[in-house]
Amino acid sequence: MTGLSRRGFLGLAAGVGAGAAVGARLAWGSMVDDQLAATPPGSSAPDTAPGTTASTAPLVDPRRVLVVVQLGGGNDGLNTLVPVADGAYHDARPTLRVDEGDVLRLAGTDRWGLHPQLAALVPMWDRGALVAVDGVGMAGQTRSHFAAMDAWWSGQPGQALRDGWIGRWLDRTGDPHNPLRAISLGGAALALSSTRSLSTTVLDPRTFSLRAPKGADAQAVRDAFLATGSPLASDAALAQAQQAVPAALDAVDLLARAAAAGNPDDPGTGDLTPQAARGGNATSFTDLLQTAAGIIDLDIGTKVIVVAGSGFDTHADQAERHPDLLADVAGGIAGFLDAMVASGRADDVLVMTTSEFGRRVHENGSGTDHGNGGVQFLAGPMVRGGQVVGQADLGALDQGDLKSLLDTRSLYANALDWLSGSTGPTDEVLGARYDRLELLRS
Repeated sequence: MTGLSRRGFLGLAAGVGAGAAVGARLAWGSMVDDQLAATPPGSSAPDTAPGTTASTAPLVDPRRVLVVVQLGGGNDGLNTLVPVADGAYHDARPTLRVDEGDVLRLAGTDRWGLHPQLAALVPMWDRGALVAVDGVGMAGQTRSHFAAMDAWWSGQPGQALRDGWIGRWLDRTGDPHNPLRAISLGGAALALSSTRSLSTTVLDPRTFSLRAPKGADAQAVRDAFLATGSPLASDAALAQAQQAVPAALDAVDLLARAAAAGNPDDPGTGDLTPQAARGGNATSFTDLLQTAAGIIDLDIGTKVIVVAGSGFDTHADQAERHPDLLADVAGGIAGFLDAMVASGRADDVLVMTTSEFGRRVHENGSGTDHGNGGVQFLAGPMVRGGQVVGQADLGALDQGDLKSLLDTRSLYANALDWLSGSTGPTDEVLGARYDRLELLRS
């Protein structure tokens, strides 16, 4: 430990990046200083946070995991689920439309097809494991990113974001002190925000690690961190920071294993995807979903995984950008579900896409602007697949927008019902009862 400075430990504190109140860096740095002075090399340290308790709220199946694929920026639904022979669509998009001959036709419907870069989803449709929900949004939805994202994450349009729809569910089920019950990969997921429950955010699983200063003994650094967790300080902020330490280190270990399991051929040093090269996500949807598969294989009690990506705000250069994004999402979801089949966990996972809004019907030249009704997907063996639920009408626009015919919270309700069962707190969490639309099998 010789030469390991307080500045170095503060750098470590910033590098862990998981758990609650890790941002109390000065207080934590002081605790680490004290621990360095008091703990001889090689001494043991506590590896669990004291004072944690677990809720006894029952779940219908404790092995079930919801995977939410977050398409940040507002995905263009019309070029995702394409109205094949609709003249209004072709007229509105003289340069951005998907030509009829390129659309991937979907069995059982003459009206709809998929963008050609979504080819990986077609086998899922054919085996009844994919349902498309069209014209989905929220009443009173605006075209403002900030207002729309607050509504999207909270499930409470018109109110300032206090907690997220998933966070409220976490508060009512399971152990609120376990930060691995809900994990966000790739970026922040404010849908996980809560008043009681911890969750873990990992911007890039490939670099989520405890970064020891050059020349330092990594195990000694780890032991010193763990030793700061007990005894708890009387100051509430210090105590919260202390309790975050073991949880953060556990998250580092487990997620490193998950990333390795989900990406066995990727040493973490490969080239960035085209999306990342354009300044988007640090990792692709495909990489993040493979890490999600690794987390599920570890069977560590994770109930919700949010895979957060951006780049869907396609005001310009949509013809070049959007196809790459769709290919990444489709390949990621298909690869994830294939991994779940291989591990025998396919029946335990439900995949749901979300986005804050759709885009305008008419192109603006090289892109599309913020709109209203969008398209989302549910995927997995439990969905009533091979169907399009809700059908946005290009002949009945609202100020140039597709109308939101179905409420986004109907998808949320299905997801929470599936996680916790018919007696779960779904309606309480969402503040009302929403039509389940028969999207899932009983």
